[in-house]
Amino acid sequence: MSHVFILTKPPGSPRAELCLKMLSGSFRLYLIGDGVYNILTGRLDGVAGDVFAFAQDLRERGVSSAGINELDDYGIMVDDIMNADGVFAF
Repeated sequence: MSHVFILTKPPGSPRAELCLKMLSGSFRLYLIGDGVYNILTGRLDGVAGDVFAFAQDLRERGVSSAGINELDDYGIMVDDIMNADGVFAF
């Protein structure tokens, strides 16, 4: 199975930096709230895992998904959390 990362912090935050450094292997990254601003940095381009952002958070902040998987439902994230080897929230 994989690890799930939940990022709610904007770029430049020490917690966001730590999260992005920890991404390796098989993982799923969920960008929630201000975490969607990390799309704008380009640091998520070409990452090996799956990256998701919630459509409402993108709309509210005026951020384009730019190839990131958009979700309208938290159900997928909850399923991933329940089946993950580890969950990390930032």
